[in-house]
Amino acid sequence: MRDARIATQMVRNYIVRVLTGLAIGLLCSFGTIAEEQSAFDSLLSEVYRKLSSSPKDADSALEKLKALQSTFTPEQNAKYQLAYAHSLGDRGMHEERIALVESFIGQAKVPPERRVSFLYELIDGNTALGRYESALQAMNESILLLPAIEKTSRKIVALQGALNLLRSLHAYDEALDLAERIYALRGDTAGSYAACMGLANKVETNYARGDNVLARSLVPDAILACDANKNQFVTLIVKTLAAIDLVDYGSYVKGIATSLPLLQEFSVLSPDSDYAAQLEEALARAYLKTGNTERAEHYGLQAYQRAQAGRVLLLQEKASETMAAIKRAQGQLASALGYYDTNLALKKKVLDDQVQKNLAYQRVKFETQDKANQMALLDQKNKNLSTEKALQQGKYQNLILLMTLGLVALAVLGTWLIKTLQQKNIFRLSAQVDGLTQASNRAHFTACAHQVFKDTNSRVSLVLFDMDFFKKVNDTFGHATGDWVLKTVCDTVKAHLRKTDMLGRLGGEEFAMCLSLFTEDEVLALAERCRAAIAAIDTAPSGFAFEITSSFGIATRGIGEHTSYEEALAAADKALYFSKNEGRNRVTLYQHPGGVT
Repeated sequence: MRDARIATQMVRNYIVRVLTGLAIGLLCSFGTIAEEQSAFDSLLSEVYRKLSSSPKDADSALEKLKALQSTFTPEQNAKYQLAYAHSLGDRGMHEERIALVESFIGQAKVPPERRVSFLYELIDGNTALGRYESALQAMNESILLLPAIEKTSRKIVALQGALNLLRSLHAYDEALDLAERIYALRGDTAGSYAACMGLANKVETNYARGDNVLARSLVPDAILACDANKNQFVTLIVKTLAAIDLVDYGSYVKGIATSLPLLQEFSVLSPDSDYAAQLEEALARAYLKTGNTERAEHYGLQAYQRAQAGRVLLLQEKASETMAAIKRAQGQLASALGYYDTNLALKKKVLDDQVQKNLAYQRVKFETQDKANQMALLDQKNKNLSTEKALQQGKYQNLILLMTLGLVALAVLGTWLIKTLQQKNIFRLSAQVDGLTQASNRAHFTACAHQVFKDTNSRVSLVLFDMDFFKKVNDTFGHATGDWVLKTVCDTVKAHLRKTDMLGRLGGEEFAMCLSLFTEDEVLALAERCRAAIAAIDTAPSGFAFEITSSFGIATRGIGEHTSYEEALAAADKALYFSKNEGRNRVTLYQHPGGVT
């Protein structure tokens, strides 16, 4: 008995030791997992914090995360890959960024709520590289995932990526629709992220489309919502847009006083932000207008260098124009001319880039509609096959129904073909004609002018003209009146042209004419007639009384000369610039190499 009790006690002691060891082992395992989880979350937070303020400093935290990659869960790996893709984008390495994202989502099964974040990286990366069709395709996929997403923050990611792309494509109506959808996600929560982002996007999009009055009315609500959400950076963006608006509309002293504290905030929150560069460019213009050319040069040069470093084409174009004006005010004419030449090249790039954006947008829009039509037709065919199978049980009735279905299918097919041809025709016309003025758009005019300039056996003239103080007309009387001016001016000029002459709208209020077989004197006379006719336009039908004037620049190429279209365009643009500088409402002929007359 005593031996049995001893044996039992020994077994009990052994079991206690084993269980104790297991418990200690499990506790150690759980402790290690918790430590790894804590280390991952801490490093990831550090990465995103540095990405938002100083992207270059995020590399060390990313390297520390990479060292832990072998211990990552699938969810942690997805978060790491997303953070790494974001850092590549901040460093301008968009090819590597796109390759990483496409490889990851192609190999791993990524749930919709995480996939939209990767699609955001694809949209942004392809947009930065000018691959607008790829960006639009990623956007469409992102929007299609919305019904499968539950988290509001993830929905906002999908909508924000699409909104940014549409805004860059100047599809402002569609962008505002998405801003409204973001705002609608706010629910009843005071100071929600959706309310902040929705209102901030409305402000920025309305400023971009030129509806400054509406944008200004939304600024206080946007700041209030973002302050309640404790979103300092978005609040700073909204205040920055409002400060730039002050400068754009002539409140230079107030604009300077408002902008300087905002730049200080950017130095803390996000020193490399494009919005900071936009603010510096506005400050440069404000200081120039108030006569302080030294401060103007300081901020103008900073904005130009930031724009070059960030490869922000539109901002480079604007900052180079500002620097040209500053150098001219300082009397440094050689430097001013250098910036002006740079500005002309950048203007061409901006316009060409916008043409590519428009074509990509129309092409993807057309393809999407075409696929929808094909799906509808396929669905109809499937229904026809199902019905045909059911009708095999009858004979005479089956034959009648089958013939009916055949006619229905033919009608659907015919309707689809007609709609497709109509859409292709609309697309062709929209690719050639400016919708507002019915003049040739830039791409079509440029292509036709290239053909004319290829013939060196005939005299060719290129005439550029634009409306003087057109922005003032828009700001004072509204965009509807501005549109009336553009259409009326085009109709007036067309009345003085031959059927073989070309008139094109290059962008905004800038137009061009390509004329064959005219001598220099004849071109000057025609331009002068057009200028006088524009100045004589009666503005009463617009509902307002104001003057319309225009400035002209002419470049000609004689018989046997080999001047290209691009060279003639640059020469005509210089002549137009001379007309502007000499007081506007005049015609200037470029003469090589002596200059302009």
